[in-house]
Amino acid sequence: MLHRLTSACIALSLLVSLAPLSSNAQAAPQPQRAAQRNRKISPELPTATNSNAVTRVIIQTKGRPTEAQDGAITRARGIKRQSFETLNAVVVDLPAKEIAALAERDDVEYVTPDRPVKASMQLTRETSGAALAQAGLSPARGVTGKNVTIAVIDSGISDAHPDLQNRNGRSRVLTHVDFTGSARSGDANGHGTGVASVAAGNGAAARGYAEAGPGIASEADLVDLRALDENGTGSTSNVLQAVNWAIANRARYQIRVLNMSLGAPVRESHRLDPLCRAVAEAVRAGIVVVASAGNYGRTDEIVGYDANGNPMHRLVFGSINSPGNSPYVITVGATDSRGTIRRSDDQVAEWSSKGPTQIDRFAKPDLVAPGRHVIAAMSQEPNATMPTTTPDRVQQSADAGAMPNAYFKYSGTSFSTPVVAGTVALMLEANRSLTPSLVKAALVRTAQQLPGQTFATKARNVLTQGAGLVNVAAAVRMS
Repeated sequence: MLHRLTSACIALSLLVSLAPLSSNAQAAPQPQRAAQRNRKISPELPTATNSNAVTRVIIQTKGRPTEAQDGAITRARGIKRQSFETLNAVVVDLPAKEIAALAERDDVEYVTPDRPVKASMQLTRETSGAALAQAGLSPARGVTGKNVTIAVIDSGISDAHPDLQNRNGRSRVLTHVDFTGSARSGDANGHGTGVASVAAGNGAAARGYAEAGPGIASEADLVDLRALDENGTGSTSNVLQAVNWAIANRARYQIRVLNMSLGAPVRESHRLDPLCRAVAEAVRAGIVVVASAGNYGRTDEIVGYDANGNPMHRLVFGSINSPGNSPYVITVGATDSRGTIRRSDDQVAEWSSKGPTQIDRFAKPDLVAPGRHVIAAMSQEPNATMPTTTPDRVQQSADAGAMPNAYFKYSGTSFSTPVVAGTVALMLEANRSLTPSLVKAALVRTAQQLPGQTFATKARNVLTQGAGLVNVAAAVRMS
């Protein structure tokens, strides 16, 4: 079995070139030096300015940050805000006119702005095949994600919810770490609790809620890495801190899976993008990183109507988020299960972001999972943003004795992503020796093309659904 997985992984690896960018160590004429310097600066940053306006940037260094670089930052009247023990990067507040000079240093790889990052179930469980894997029905083994930890980089996790506790009422969230600096605690948005519930909820509060139930890996442990605030937004530096923490504490908390239901626009190659470089380090450390494709797969322009009279919109290709554009991560798009457990009527949601990736032109997403109208746990924090702003999505129980305000209806690739993260936890329980590459190979190998959807070309097929719909039971069996 391991031999089959290794062979599949090698074949998959041949499709993507990961060769490093070449460098020229010889001295260059002045115009060439200027061009080389500009190639080390994100296009969003000024390359010729006299402005003293302070800009927060991420400086990616060649090797670990050094005292010499700290000295150069100080001489440029910059302030170092953050450095990372596992990532070759520092976060700096720097006058705009000093950016170009710092980028020219030989020990600086690339400079980017500290970009904003945004957050991008019985039915889900049945449609994905998780119920078969959990029940141990032949030929899948009974697995629940026990003794596997999923770290969730999001808006926080409200572990007061019974679905995120064990049978003794103790929280399965091993620790909470906040990188936002927000005065509010827990999950003041609601997004992160929903994500955690899809990946690892146990359905303890589901009585009376017709569509609620366990998540994918109902006994997995969780680590809450809060990088998004109550509005569901954060910064690249917040997320880098969270990834860095996950790598540094991987052994302590047995972190094997990292869920990233968030993203930022792609502005450069994955080789230079700070989020992509960070997740590559996580994968090298043995963590399986699962990232959302994004929700930018269509415009608002209506181009027709389907047989049921529903509007059809103009599709957008090349809309994958960062870090979903990284070849190291498992990038997940979203399907619409159409209210049934049958796979035959499933289709990729129009808004699910599509490949190829910008700049590198990789085929993405890697696969798809249910992500529309997902019923999952609701944050129990007072006045959480999502239930407050969209109260119509708060689910109502038919049982007078049920826990009130326990579940919420979510949609987006943010919620298809933890379906796959939970699946990975099941696979790792079944076979703890699997590497990130082998996990990805098994998921892609066992995914199934959507039988009820046709595409104009083979390219559109691959760039919309990747390998197809995740098959949890088959992936666990292959493990």
